[in-house]
Amino acid sequence: MEKNKLEILLNLFSASSDKVAIVDENLKVLWSNDKDMSETLNRTEFIEFSVDEGIDCVEYVDDDYSLIAEFPIKSEKVLKYESEQFVCSVNVLPVFQDEKREKLEGYVMTFHSFFEEMKKHINSPFAVILKKYFRTFRNTASEVVFNTGLIDQRLEDLEEYDLIDKNANINKVLNNVLSSCANFEEVFIYGANDFNIVLANASEFITDLMHFVEHAARKIGVQVSYKINEDIYLKLDYSRFMVAIMNLISNGIKYNLSDKKKIIVEFYELDDYAYFIVTDNGIGISNDRAYKIFEPFSNVKKSGLRESLGLSIVKKFVDKFGGGITYKTDTSGTSFILKLPCADDIDVNEVNLPNTDYFKGTYSPIDIFLLKANIDENID
Repeated sequence: MEKNKLEILLNLFSASSDKVAIVDENLKVLWSNDKDMSETLNRTEFIEFSVDEGIDCVEYVDDDYSLIAEFPIKSEKVLKYESEQFVCSVNVLPVFQDEKREKLEGYVMTFHSFFEEMKKHINSPFAVILKKYFRTFRNTASEVVFNTGLIDQRLEDLEEYDLIDKNANINKVLNNVLSSCANFEEVFIYGANDFNIVLANASEFITDLMHFVEHAARKIGVQVSYKINEDIYLKLDYSRFMVAIMNLISNGIKYNLSDKKKIIVEFYELDDYAYFIVTDNGIGISNDRAYKIFEPFSNVKKSGLRESLGLSIVKKFVDKFGGGITYKTDTSGTSFILKLPCADDIDVNEVNLPNTDYFKGTYSPIDIFLLKANIDENID
């Protein structure tokens, strides 16, 4: 690319708030406004979005990258880009083409985080309606799952084993529906900023929560034990706190390959801070994946950055309340440690009582979290 052409592009994009890279025909980065951009972009990290009558739409892509984008690209196109640094959509704009040889000289690539784009619309009227539909869909599927469980009991009495197998397949589909609905609801939880902060006896809240967790976990063969110190007061949002806790517990189950899964929960106060610790007996987190676990849509599976918001939700929660999250890991298990500042000048008359009805129901939020943890997603 000629020098004067590059200078023109630099003048156009140097003040951009977006993540922009200018590359030559070999995808070598000539200039970028992001220090984390690789020197050369790997073609196999660009994945085609499916296109229907000129409208770009996201298509689910398997790990074998069967839909790798073809270069050179002759007209503007939106692609998915997935690397160690970024998981985003990228607008690929060819900028120069030699008319005589018809050789493409370079591109401007503007990178957009999937999630940052989504957050802009999280409080739109459409998103509010969508959230309501997901909740209705989840509740309806929950009722059906509950009733298929009752049908199972009757079929066993009648020794209708073929029908039991068919019922199990229905349950599997519905459970995946419930898990998907919960994933979408997590997006709204993460993106919304509607915290309802109250003074709470966190010890009582966690104790009540753990009673339900212990019972629900036992049904899926997971042993949960806990030690909660009394009368630790925090300023928090009950529903967000529950989501943070359940994400840590469900992760301890989901990414635990032990035959006998165990979760240990501790809650205590030290030097004006409350510490909430969840420890599992899994194989630990490998160093090459550990750095990305608090990022949105990341997880510790070998298949890379795929579907989880869990730990990023936990981090957002503790950041909101002036705390922090750390972890310890080795081959015998992993501990996640939440640190939150204790409330000052406690007046017990102002302490808000938790509503334990939130834990209950045919398929409560606790059941949904543990259901997600128990779904087989071929963790490798």
